[in-house]
Amino acid sequence: MKEKLLCGTPLLGTMVTAFDSPELLRLAANAGLDWIFIDTESVYPDPVRLAAMLGYAQLLGLPAIVRIPELNKTETARLLDLGAAGLICPDVRSAAEARELVRLSKYAPEGQRGVALDRPHTRYQTGGTEEKRRYMEAANRRLMLICQIESREGLDQLEEIAAEPGIDGLLIGPNDLTQAMGIYGQTDHPDFLAAVRRVCEAARAHGKAVGMSCGSAAACRPWAELGVAFFQVGTDTSLYGGALRNLRSQWDGAFPR
Repeated sequence: MKEKLLCGTPLLGTMVTAFDSPELLRLAANAGLDWIFIDTESVYPDPVRLAAMLGYAQLLGLPAIVRIPELNKTETARLLDLGAAGLICPDVRSAAEARELVRLSKYAPEGQRGVALDRPHTRYQTGGTEEKRRYMEAANRRLMLICQIESREGLDQLEEIAAEPGIDGLLIGPNDLTQAMGIYGQTDHPDFLAAVRRVCEAARAHGKAVGMSCGSAAACRPWAELGVAFFQVGTDTSLYGGALRNLRSQWDGAFPR
């Protein structure tokens, strides 16, 4: 995912919120999606099915980025050892929180992630000391760590958060951020547009990528023009619900009552 972001082409992903099935990832990969966003903050998938999804994502070569419920050692270690390609930390409000995300997620010397290598993230392949060392160095390079900006406090500390080494991207949460700004849902409001520009400028200054949640592909283009590089478009429920409504509309056209 990091390599694709360097190419400058906007990346398409969607969010898994309810259908915690490995087969959903096969469908996403078949459709050519660039990444998948698995939410464990607002919902909590069955742990066994989550493990299967992350293992399947590895086999498919589809980066699965997981949003953790909160910033703590248990959640970060569990999800990374299950094979998550990266983590999204919700509502990051300070550089200290961003720094803690890096500390918990990366192996030494960049962080203090626990070394448990006979796990799904290595596909249960272990080797000698030198081989393990090389694996941990490569894992640190590949890992995507993303801070979600969705509060006034996060905006106030934006430049400091973006400057933290080890952080790869900033994800804008339009719903929560506009709510925090007192302009809920008004993504065309001048204050929100200014906030997005600030996020993009801070990210650009520190070599980080910016992501955005959108409801449709068409809605992504204006943000891409501002510098947003990766997108989460819709959710499993919204996309499937929309497809069913479209099917019903087609049916009613073919078989008018």
